[in-house]
Amino acid sequence: MVKSGMQVTDMKLGKIISMVGGDGEFSYQRMGVLQASAIKTLEPLMAEAVKQMSLPKQGPLHIADFGCSTGRNSISYINFIVKCIIDRYLEASENNGHVTCMPEMLVSFMDLPGNDFNNLVQLLASEAKNAKDLAGSVNGANVGRASNYFSTMMGGSFYNRLLPKESMHFVISTFSLHWMSQIPAAVTDPNSPLYNKGRSWILGSDPAIAREFAQQSMLDLDNFLSSRAVEMAPGGIVFAYFTSRQDAANPENQTNPECHDCCFVGTDFENAWNDLIDDGVITVETRDTFNIPMYRRSKEEVEASIIKCGAFDIQYLQLWDDYSICPQDELMHMLQFPKSFATFLSAWVRAMLGPIMEAHMGRHNTDEFYVRYQRCITARVTSLLSNPKAQQKYKIFSTSFLLVVLKRKVLST
Repeated sequence: MVKSGMQVTDMKLGKIISMVGGDGEFSYQRMGVLQASAIKTLEPLMAEAVKQMSLPKQGPLHIADFGCSTGRNSISYINFIVKCIIDRYLEASENNGHVTCMPEMLVSFMDLPGNDFNNLVQLLASEAKNAKDLAGSVNGANVGRASNYFSTMMGGSFYNRLLPKESMHFVISTFSLHWMSQIPAAVTDPNSPLYNKGRSWILGSDPAIAREFAQQSMLDLDNFLSSRAVEMAPGGIVFAYFTSRQDAANPENQTNPECHDCCFVGTDFENAWNDLIDDGVITVETRDTFNIPMYRRSKEEVEASIIKCGAFDIQYLQLWDDYSICPQDELMHMLQFPKSFATFLSAWVRAMLGPIMEAHMGRHNTDEFYVRYQRCITARVTSLLSNPKAQQKYKIFSTSFLLVVLKRKVLST
């Protein structure tokens, strides 16, 4: 039997948690298609948020993406935001009857140090080479080009200060704020009453264990907001979109209880761990000391943190329950082919969790895990083939999402 691997809690989580880089089979660049589709639907709300932003009187106009990952999705929505900003300056010029000087724009792409920034650099270089002007001219005067924004990258935790005081005008973060800065020490300590034995996440766990995650997660959010409060210019906008939950009172219900079997890190995910143990590939301890560093905050928890911070006005705070990032007709089609669906789902999950699992128990054991995860998914989806109603209830890509739009309050003089 394989000995227990190094615990993730024994490392600095910020150095190992990341999406899978590069352009390979399990890369986030290839497997982030569902996230890209979901973000596309947010464009009208992004455009509205840009309209709420106070335009700076002098440059540079600074945009930051906290949690840019390997870049393809990030560059797409950053380009959209830049275009919306250009449109605002064009509109201001038309309304004023003279050219409104548009400042230079700087985009900061931020993620943890383990992120594949090399891939992002290559994509930005390709983007710059192929980009066309997104804005023309007003009365013959050049008012700016979206392809002409400057960019910079930084590896660091967005739960800390990363940028100068009052330097940012628009901040965006998508599919990122549900990740935690660290795992509570008690849940991986075999001698602790809060030891999260028998599972790799808090879904359906002992409520006391889930509350440990909640406390750490709320500390993280407090730190995120207090850091952005210092970095944001007055009138600046924070646009954040991340997974959430409906049950505010019970944090162990990270998804609705009836959906545990169709959560991508639910029943089948845990069964794959059990199979890995039963087959003698890993020890029980290896599973029990691994915990997914993710917590889905409720709308109430997020609102309380915003109020506690006191530096932002809430422009938009909306929970979308049972929201699918995959169209239902597409999902129903995929479910008719259990093996190919299991291959896709396994690769999609691995693009997000692969690096941290490999850090915990090595590449070989992680490979073996996903072989078993595919088997569990294949078996479940095969069992649904003769039951259309059960297929309709298999909402593997559905969960609650929270959209938060905040505006930095004007500082009192």
